[in-house]
Amino acid sequence: MSNKKSLTRLRAILKTATLAAIASAASASASTSTSTPSPIVEVSPMPFEDTDDVETLAHQLAARLTDLPPIEAVGASADLATSTDPRERLVMAGALAWIFPLPSDDILLAHLADDPDPRVRAAIARAAWARISVVGDTGILRRLLGDADADVRAAAWLAVRG
Repeated sequence: MSNKKSLTRLRAILKTATLAAIASAASASASTSTSTPSPIVEVSPMPFEDTDDVETLAHQLAARLTDLPPIEAVGASADLATSTDPRERLVMAGALAWIFPLPSDDILLAHLADDPDPRVRAAIARAAWARISVVGDTGILRRLLGDADADVRAAAWLAVRG
């Protein structure tokens, strides 16, 4: 149930963010006398170097999300968090452990905390602890401390113990 709620919230945020971007782009182009078309930024699902190291990929993703305009960062994050590829979700969860401004990070944490892959849930335990000063106590760590998977419980416990 909560996974469907999280997905619905992610889609709502993405829709709102997209509408805001369109509105701001329209007002910006209307206010300029000489309008030059801005380049379209393509964000591929995994725009990273070819590496198998999830930690490296997560760090690269965090750096790239920091460089994107907030609206595009939210869209790319939502795409990765809802991907059918568990590796993409794992990299997104790992990226959230890095502290950088990301609108909707609390929703991404909550969504990925319900992921079917225990590796993703374990990575979210670390990310939830890292972002607790930013998003506050979301209850995710308490939930993950009682997870059915022993590795997820261990990751949550290690995150809390510091």
